[in-house]
Amino acid sequence: MGRPRRPVKRRERGRAAKRTKSGKKSGKRPGKDRKPQKGRPRRRVQGGIDADRVLGALAAKRGGLPATRLLSVLGGAPNELRGLRKLLRALEREGRVERARGAWRVPRADGLVEGELLAGRDGAKPRVRDDSGREHRIDDAVDARPGDRVLIAPQPRGRAVLLQVLSGERDRWVGILRRHGKLLGIAPYRDDGDWFVRVARTDAGDAKPGEVVAAVPVKHPGRRKSRKDAPPFARIVERLGFPGDADADFAAIVWRHRLPVAFPPEVQAEADALSPPDAREFAQRTDLRELPFVTIDPASARDHDDAVCVERKGKGFLLRVAIADVARWVKPGGAIDREALRRGNSVYFPDRAIPMLPERLSGDLCSLRPGVDRLVLVVEMRIDAKGNLTRRKFARAVIKSHARLSYEQAAAAMEHGDDGVPEASMLRDLADLAARMRRLRHRAGSLDFDLPTAEFRLDERGFPVDAQPAARSDAHRAIEEAMLAANRAVAEFLVDGEIEAVHRIHDAPSVPDTARLVSELTALGFLEGGDPEQLSSRDLSLALDRAAESPAGPWIHTMALRAMTRARYGAQSKPHYALAFEHYLHFTSPIRRIADLAVHRALIAALEGERPPLTRANAELIAVRASHRERVAMAAEREMAQLKACVLLREHVGERHEGRITGLAPHGLYITLDEWHVEGLVHVSRLPDYFELDPSGRALVARSARYELGERVEVTIADADPVTARIDFVLEDRPRHRRRSGA
Repeated sequence: MGRPRRPVKRRERGRAAKRTKSGKKSGKRPGKDRKPQKGRPRRRVQGGIDADRVLGALAAKRGGLPATRLLSVLGGAPNELRGLRKLLRALEREGRVERARGAWRVPRADGLVEGELLAGRDGAKPRVRDDSGREHRIDDAVDARPGDRVLIAPQPRGRAVLLQVLSGERDRWVGILRRHGKLLGIAPYRDDGDWFVRVARTDAGDAKPGEVVAAVPVKHPGRRKSRKDAPPFARIVERLGFPGDADADFAAIVWRHRLPVAFPPEVQAEADALSPPDAREFAQRTDLRELPFVTIDPASARDHDDAVCVERKGKGFLLRVAIADVARWVKPGGAIDREALRRGNSVYFPDRAIPMLPERLSGDLCSLRPGVDRLVLVVEMRIDAKGNLTRRKFARAVIKSHARLSYEQAAAAMEHGDDGVPEASMLRDLADLAARMRRLRHRAGSLDFDLPTAEFRLDERGFPVDAQPAARSDAHRAIEEAMLAANRAVAEFLVDGEIEAVHRIHDAPSVPDTARLVSELTALGFLEGGDPEQLSSRDLSLALDRAAESPAGPWIHTMALRAMTRARYGAQSKPHYALAFEHYLHFTSPIRRIADLAVHRALIAALEGERPPLTRANAELIAVRASHRERVAMAAEREMAQLKACVLLREHVGERHEGRITGLAPHGLYITLDEWHVEGLVHVSRLPDYFELDPSGRALVARSARYELGERVEVTIADADPVTARIDFVLEDRPRHRRRSGA
């Protein structure tokens, strides 16, 4: 079953529908029908098509678009096709677009390659032919099938790692049942797919149009074989609810991102066969059961893989960080290990999680429950009064957590002196130590992009009833500093011992991004000049401190964050730009990250004098897969958060609320509401004049008005649609022309 063309037209994504004076949608496509506004003609090049809009449309379509389809998406007229093709060829010469399989697309910037999986011949390993015609050998096709379009990471000597299936046959479809006249079928949950599955009336069961359903492919006797591109048929096997229902949204996101949920039988069997350690094994470990370790996690935490304990030693401190010894249970090459590598990490949603490891491990044997003996790896650190690490030591140990605390409970002891909290005195020592380490790290140039994220409060049915910025208390900061210190200590130990591991890497911003940052920070007086092609994290940290109280502060903060490269995993240690650490890796979450588990194995081998378990090639393979699976998880988590925000606001459509401009783009204003930490868009088509983005990126301007980042506004919630994951606002206050701000 391939990806057939849909027989029905779909509403163009990313455009608000025009409304009549009565407030009803006209059904017309605004991008096509909207007349040029007076006074400021749209900047266009080559045949009337805007280059930025072309790149934006192609970036939003993963597989690319043929020129004719791209013209339709842009709302262009037929006589503009020639100019569009001319522009595309010019962009191709600049390296900004490329041609592949009859379509135009934006080149990948991550070094990964797309191609088609070929069947292995005569028992040979399967191969992938990329779009340039080059073939790559892969060791494991996972669940991909010949003919599938896949994403791979090229390796030396013609090898590659298969990371993800992008498209191809499906054994199961999840989408929305829709009716178009006499046509009944399943369409994508989100309005960016390109498939349509027919459903015969006899195969629809009791499902109603608008419901989210699961279906399996079937052969329909009435299907004409001559229509090779005709949509396939499917039979509905499960009704999941309507868009916005917790189970329906979860099923749709899992299907869309191809997230593995249920563990294979062999994995479950291997986990069920695990037995708790006995007294003999405890006797072989460093016994730290008398020390007052505590776990500090969110109140809703499903696993507890780290515990902390701190003592004052003269003017300094002795900090111990204990991490569940997951490597004791997960053997290299076993069923659990292979599945963990496939998943890469756990995925967390507001109401549930998809764990990397089976419940027997994540919720039992490796969870540091209070009052229960648990096997751990301990990092012991002597830290002086200024926050400097003076000595480090590692051990395989056994501990017994004295208390399981929520962040709120720990913060009560740290911030309010609540002595009713277990180990309250130790918690205040931890807060004191963390503050010293944080100050030292900040002086060294470490950047703290402490951007608030929405934390949803759900009712008993899983529907969101509130969304507020996630709390950031002294308890959060203390645990963060303790984990940073442990990760850094392990990284330096492994690098000093020349032991292969999986490192966490954050490269400096690219030269164009750095040059723009330096230019803007210098112009605003937050930076005293400097090389426009280099910007140390320390100089940037100082500039952000100076900008914090300025009206331009939020914009500077956002611009700096967008200039940052994406952190990734790698087999070779490199400086971490944002943290200003020479060496860094992830060690503290082996329950939920495969990279941490690999580091645990490297550390254990070093402690026990065994041969290092990783080669450079193996470390690179894990790093590539972990980096990719992290991006997949983040995309799924963001999408779920957006769906929850839509469900929350759809009950308030038509209401007026105050908010603040938190984002600007050529297509409109992004507003974050005061009452809920939710962001929506005021599309330019809803503004009273023709607006353009100011060259500085700090304002959206027209002859009649100017809207700046951080400005307070009043909006009406116009729409909140879980299907498209869009929240649309209408601006109510229409300020008069403003003079250009000097900030």
